[in-house]
Amino acid sequence: MNLYSDLTNIKFSSKTVVTIGNFDGLHIGHKKLIETTLKIAKQKNALPVVFTFLNHPLEFLYDKKIEYITSPEKKLELLKDMGINHVVSIPFNYDIKNMSTEQFSKNVLLDVLDASDVIMGFDSKLGSGRQGKVEYLYETGKAMGFDVHIIPPVLLEGMRVSSSFIREMIKNGEVKRASSYLGRDFQIEGIVIHGKKLGRQLGFPTANLEPTYHVILPKLGVYYCKIVIDGKEYDAATSVGNNPTVRDKGFSIEAHVLGIDMDLYGKKVDLIFKERLRDEMKFNSLSDLKFQMDKDVLRIKNYIFT
Repeated sequence: MNLYSDLTNIKFSSKTVVTIGNFDGLHIGHKKLIETTLKIAKQKNALPVVFTFLNHPLEFLYDKKIEYITSPEKKLELLKDMGINHVVSIPFNYDIKNMSTEQFSKNVLLDVLDASDVIMGFDSKLGSGRQGKVEYLYETGKAMGFDVHIIPPVLLEGMRVSSSFIREMIKNGEVKRASSYLGRDFQIEGIVIHGKKLGRQLGFPTANLEPTYHVILPKLGVYYCKIVIDGKEYDAATSVGNNPTVRDKGFSIEAHVLGIDMDLYGKKVDLIFKERLRDEMKFNSLSDLKFQMDKDVLRIKNYIFT
């Protein structure tokens, strides 16, 4: 994949078809934009290009903390899997914010990207002020010589698929439902770090995960997950929470990998959320906690084989 982190020294060998957006989560609505970009690029013998931002515009404009669905690394991986080989990913800053639609069209879409076509979502904005609406870009494109294709919303369960709606589902623990909107399971990438080793004392050794990027976390509770270690996938019972039974243990993401006991410290793993099993609970004793953990593991085993 070719990744361009600024707008200098970009020179494509042919015309391009460009889709523009944040693409956090790369959900099924984003997939429609990517598929349209690839289709038109093939028809016109042009290069399909994704234009996105390193930071979310709301972070820059309002100092708003964004809980991302996907890390930048995962976003690039997913785009490559979709067939995209050229990604422009630049910081959203005042230079971008203050551009009018006409300025962005000329300075970026035409002069830098040499775009023949631009693919946009129906609610996208490009350019400062009221002229940033996608309908105005459509008119600008007609005047400047490139075509703008406006993609209607993708609906599921009668709801519009959007990154913000998917974030709400994940925050509510609805990871299985969110997978339908994402087109894949929600996952977190992280490094296995040392914990207090309580799980091992109870007969349930766990991998204590530290996320490698500021991604959204699901509602506190216990989940059935898949964990990818060195390219191999295993089943896991995962606790996301504050461990109320154990004093001073603090927040953690801990995955008990079923059927194996290996040294995972320092390894980078992917934790894939399949189903929420229950709320976080405070138990009267460690033996009660162990009894519940046995039930959680049994439920996962039953889930796997049904």
